[in-house]
Amino acid sequence: MKFYFTLFCVLLLNLTFSQNTISGKYSKVDNNHYSFLDTILKNKKIVLLGEQSHGDGATFDEKVNIIKYLHEKQKYNAIAFESGMYDQYKAFQEYSKKKATTAIFDKSILDIWSDTKAFQNLLLYIEERAKQKDTIKILGFDSQEGMLFSNHFMNDLSELIKNRKINITQNSLTRIEKAFIFRDLESIANNKKDSTNLYQDFNILVNALKEIKAPTFHEKMIKQVIISKISDVNFEVMQLQNQKIAVQNPRDEQMSKNLIFLSEIYANEKIICWGASYHFSKNIDQTEFTEVTESYLQKQSDIELKTTGFTDYIPGEGAKLLEGALPMGGLLKKYFKDEIYSIAFSSYEGLYGRVDSRSFPILTPPENSIELQSINKDYSKAFFEFDKKNTNLYYCSALGNMPIKARWNAIFDGLFFIKKSYQPEARLFEKENYVQAQSDTFVINGRINDLKNYKIIANADISILQTNKNILANKEGVFSLLIDKTNFNNKIIVSAFGYISDTISIKKLIDANKHFVKVKLRPFHFQTVNLNEVVVSSTSKPLSAEEIVAKALINVELNYDQNPYNQTFFFRNQVIKNNEAISHDESIINTYNSIGMKGVNNPDEKMFGEIQQSRAIIENTSQNKFSNINTFAFLFDRDLILSKANVLYKSASYTLKKEGIIPYNDQKVYKISFQNNEPGSYSTGYGYPAPKKSSGILYIDTETFAVLKYEHCVAREPFEVKSQPGKTAQMNHKITITYKLSEGKYFINYLNVIDKSIITSTADNSYLYDTYNISNLMSTEIKTINPQKLNRPLLKIGLNNSAQENVNFWKNNTFILPDEKIIFDLCY
Repeated sequence: MKFYFTLFCVLLLNLTFSQNTISGKYSKVDNNHYSFLDTILKNKKIVLLGEQSHGDGATFDEKVNIIKYLHEKQKYNAIAFESGMYDQYKAFQEYSKKKATTAIFDKSILDIWSDTKAFQNLLLYIEERAKQKDTIKILGFDSQEGMLFSNHFMNDLSELIKNRKINITQNSLTRIEKAFIFRDLESIANNKKDSTNLYQDFNILVNALKEIKAPTFHEKMIKQVIISKISDVNFEVMQLQNQKIAVQNPRDEQMSKNLIFLSEIYANEKIICWGASYHFSKNIDQTEFTEVTESYLQKQSDIELKTTGFTDYIPGEGAKLLEGALPMGGLLKKYFKDEIYSIAFSSYEGLYGRVDSRSFPILTPPENSIELQSINKDYSKAFFEFDKKNTNLYYCSALGNMPIKARWNAIFDGLFFIKKSYQPEARLFEKENYVQAQSDTFVINGRINDLKNYKIIANADISILQTNKNILANKEGVFSLLIDKTNFNNKIIVSAFGYISDTISIKKLIDANKHFVKVKLRPFHFQTVNLNEVVVSSTSKPLSAEEIVAKALINVELNYDQNPYNQTFFFRNQVIKNNEAISHDESIINTYNSIGMKGVNNPDEKMFGEIQQSRAIIENTSQNKFSNINTFAFLFDRDLILSKANVLYKSASYTLKKEGIIPYNDQKVYKISFQNNEPGSYSTGYGYPAPKKSSGILYIDTETFAVLKYEHCVAREPFEVKSQPGKTAQMNHKITITYKLSEGKYFINYLNVIDKSIITSTADNSYLYDTYNISNLMSTEIKTINPQKLNRPLLKIGLNNSAQENVNFWKNNTFILPDEKIIFDLCY
């Protein structure tokens, strides 16, 4: 026993003394006291606060505390994020004018930060300082933009062009919009003519902006955003052309230029930057790739593969990861010289991972590392100021929580060491109280048939008279409707495509204790005619397909509710692989549309919601337990009225054809078929891989020109599946939407999106399997009077959500959706 104890001591001594001393100055951090920074950051205009990955919660919390200190003690009044330059400009502009609260930054800042409690704490701090007339600016330096850019930039640009009387054609603006907003760049990458035309448009616009004398602050900002976006377009085109690019050098170069611009336009402000440590590094060529790092990369790759089923690391490729890299930190150092200070972060142990996703362990750092030295000195939190004279190489995990050997004092100025890391904590949303269904209810089941031939009528609409409650029957004509006590004296309306509606007394059914009804609808006798034969009056001419669609667009404001409203949906998502359901979720979701049925590029910007009830019919076993519910928000991007990327708003991209007039729910409708001549994200809403075909049908009311039904099919180009090497996917999409009249305005009634993926072998194109992702929405209630304002963005519908299955609710409430055929009978 004594021998083993002695051996253990010898090994321990060897382990302890094998750690070489890394020279530098430590400052212990206790109770968020950062007074040591006063000397270090004296006369620094720019402070760069990095992070080892975008999933280090301890680092996020620490950065918020540092920001508070630097603002109060050293007058740093601006925070620049690694997020869209225009997005932050627009958000701060709206916030400053009191047109929006700090919640607008949830939309402008990347969700890797805005979804965390740390960021929300920062917003609360900004609000508190604002009450003291102490303004903190939020800026952005990234060339990659987001939601606010998509929905507002072209309006700002058009207004500038109008005010300054800049001579640029509408075709040029459309090409710019396609490139900037919808990122339709594959033709630019592969077609010389398209590329030449676009870059000529860029030159015309930039040169015109340069000619403006005495530009305003706003005009300077718009000009820089345009230059930034042109760079971003260039970067993506290079990627599409498979050009060799070192890491993200083009993006880093533009981000550095954007930050320099911000420092000049806000000349009197000291700026704190928040972003990845990689981007803030300099002299990255001072790293030395070793077998130690390779072994750590492979260990981490094995963990990722085991945890998620996917890893993109190829053994032996580690040495090339930073080859030729020129991060923005080096470019900024050349410009700001001694006025800039870069700080990295690292940890010894714990977990990391993006908010509300899978977490990964931090691998124990190796010998001769700054992390091990900090542990040996018994620091749980400390700031280490690198010794600039030290030429030795040692390990540090400041980049990706991966130990890399380098002369770190040449790469960063200082390092915050936090012993234990943790995954960022997800933010909370104020949640509405959900009222359970009344116990005093009456359930009515039924089947709907044709009165004459008794054939089944599929997908009929069942609603309660003068209320906003409605459901759809399934493909077998079957429905189940829960009636609450307040509607016992009301009536049920049953309507279907091509039939005269029927009315049923609820009281009579209750008096007879009749829970099942057979509904027989009378066909609507109307002969389908060719539109060329229709003459509304002796002096009018038949409308062309183009004129009909144009009238539908003009009348959107008249036909669809333009005010805030609540709408509750039954939502179902199914994933079917090789004819076997592998996932099936159902939810009741209340939504709040803050602007009404208005077309924008990203509908979810103005839409909010809360899950009221949820259940899993078949458990989802994917890596993200909310992956299915998160598709809910994207369904509204497919809506004809809410989204601008479709035939209604982009009809110039389509060939329209008159098919006739047909009956639809007691109404006469124009049937207009459409074929897309320029399929792309701009006209279909589907980006990379690019659509190759797009077609469908519109059903438009002959009197009001409201679109009552929309069918659209999209086929996309094949692409290699990155997460599954050796496999190629071909994706098709089928969209079906109907609209329902409620209180004189139309709203979404039913929405069905089927995403089909056919997986083949890349080697020989042989069939492997197919997958269907089927999402359905069915409106159950609409509230337009005194709507309840919700604050959870639709994109965050599954974030930190604790909705549990309520067995009694699902037992007492039956929702039947039409079971769409899982075939693409209208598609390709």
